[in-house]
Amino acid sequence: MVIKAKNLQDAEELLHSGISKVELAYDIGSDDFFRLATHWCDRGARITKGHRHFVVQMKSFAIPPNH
Repeated sequence: MVIKAKNLQDAEELLHSGISKVELAYDIGSDDFFRLATHWCDRGARITKGHRHFVVQMKSFAIPPNH
């Protein structure tokens, strides 16, 4: 299921809340796009181009063992 974000703040809040797939259903500027990409891709997200908008998808991770 894809949840649509209507602005950058909305997208950040959805991703922070644990939503794993967020469509950036607005015209995102290049500065905001790269800021979002840098922050979330470092945390394992993948950004793809959907039909009309970009989609941020978090990968599901297995919890690593505690060494």
